[in-house]
Amino acid sequence: MPLDRRLSQRKEVILRALIEEYVRTAEPVASKLISDRLAAVFGAGYASATVRNELAALEEEGLIYQPHISAGRMPTDLGYRYFVERLMGESQLSLDEQRLIGHQFYQVQRQLDEWVRLTASVMAQALQSAAIITPPRSAIAQVKHFELLSLYETITLIVLVMADGSVQQERLALDEPYRQDELSHLARRLNERLSGADAETVRRRAAQMDYDLTGDERLIVDSLIRMLNQASLSLPESVYHEGLANLLRRDEFTRGDPERIRDVVEALERNSFVPAIASQVMAADGVQVIIGGESGADTLKDISVVAARYGAKGRPSGLLGVVGPTRMQYGRAVAVVRYLTQVVNDLLSETYSESYSDESATESAPMESAPYAPDDSERRG
Repeated sequence: MPLDRRLSQRKEVILRALIEEYVRTAEPVASKLISDRLAAVFGAGYASATVRNELAALEEEGLIYQPHISAGRMPTDLGYRYFVERLMGESQLSLDEQRLIGHQFYQVQRQLDEWVRLTASVMAQALQSAAIITPPRSAIAQVKHFELLSLYETITLIVLVMADGSVQQERLALDEPYRQDELSHLARRLNERLSGADAETVRRRAAQMDYDLTGDERLIVDSLIRMLNQASLSLPESVYHEGLANLLRRDEFTRGDPERIRDVVEALERNSFVPAIASQVMAADGVQVIIGGESGADTLKDISVVAARYGAKGRPSGLLGVVGPTRMQYGRAVAVVRYLTQVVNDLLSETYSESYSDESATESAPMESAPYAPDDSERRG
């Protein structure tokens, strides 16, 4: 079903009721249960026969399915997608939760690895699920400074520190042997010209001072360009995750296929699914909801990810999010990820002494759902 076409209001009320009940119980939902509850709230228009007919229509649309003929119904990935985009009301963390989170961050030292790990822990605890976060890094690597260290005769180690604090190093064979003090002098001379430059800017500046560069200096510049390009193309080396035990306690896993559970655990422990979602999350503003098979990773077809980019485009940034079964409390997950994105942006502002907008935490607020009530014509059935 194309998501640009809306269901009737009655179908939306029934689909929302089914999904909320299934998220609560992890059991296929019977038509009679939906009918009884909706009839009690809205009266006429939700008789058993009417609800059964509407459920059959929703099944034809691909939004729900029956695991077997005598069972109730469960949402499909498309059903969850419709719920997230059309029916999910906006949710926010309570003031008490916000104060508790603020207190936890106040207690940690202002060290990058500490607040990165704490962010993952807070998300996992808040949702009783798994959580991931990548440390901040620049999308385009830039030189902060580099050092040249003498290893053996003509073999030199280039240690490149980039603007986001990440480090790369490479061995290089120079044409001539250098003492350490000569290498340090050479590095200072080039740092004065290249500090703050990305790969393309290094190439351009080197071309401008071509006649002033020795053969060995050209080798060093070429090595810097290569390292910067590699850093810009690579994904973060570190992905912190927390809460895998929370995930495995969910009903889907305690009662699931052991082989599929092993696949999920392996994917989460190795963070092998991150490349499948990183490009989408890092390129977009706001909280992104990736449901089941939408990730493109077969091992995660029963898993959903709610994630956002923190930091601003063109400056050090990363992604953070929660990982859980498709039977997820999406509204709360979006609220938690949105709030933690704002918290991390504030920490980045202090760390890098720059202002980080919380666009990724605000632009993604889900649209307020349609009022949870049928119109007069639907009340009459």
